[in-house]
Amino acid sequence: MGEPDTSRLTETLDLLTHPYRRYMLYYLTYESEEISVDTLTTAITEWAGDQMGEGRSADRKAVETALRHTHLPKLADMGIVSFRLDRELVELRDTDGIDQFLADTARIDGYVQPVAID
Repeated sequence: MGEPDTSRLTETLDLLTHPYRRYMLYYLTYESEEISVDTLTTAITEWAGDQMGEGRSADRKAVETALRHTHLPKLADMGIVSFRLDRELVELRDTDGIDQFLADTARIDGYVQPVAID
C-alpha cells in the first residue's frame, strides 16, 4: 500500500500559517458579497494593531502591500478567493478543505464575528 497524498493538507496548513490570510478568510466567511481591497486592508490593519496591543497600530501601507503581492495571490491561486484587479474586489469562492480548520483557528486567534448594524 502506497503513501497517501498529503500535498493538499500541506498546502492548506501552509495557507493558514499567516495571520493575515486567516483573518481574511474569517472576514470573508461572514460577508456575502465582494469586498474591496481597501475594506480588507482596513479590517486587517485594525485587527493587527489590536493583536500588537498597547495602542500600537499596524502600518496600513505595509498591510496593503502584503495583501496585494503575497496573500491575495496565494488565496486566488488555490481557488479560495477571486480577486478582480480591475475593480479592486475580493470574493470568497471555495473553502472546501479548509473550512474544517477555520472554526478552530478563529477560536484560537480570538476572532469575533463582526456584528451587523441594522
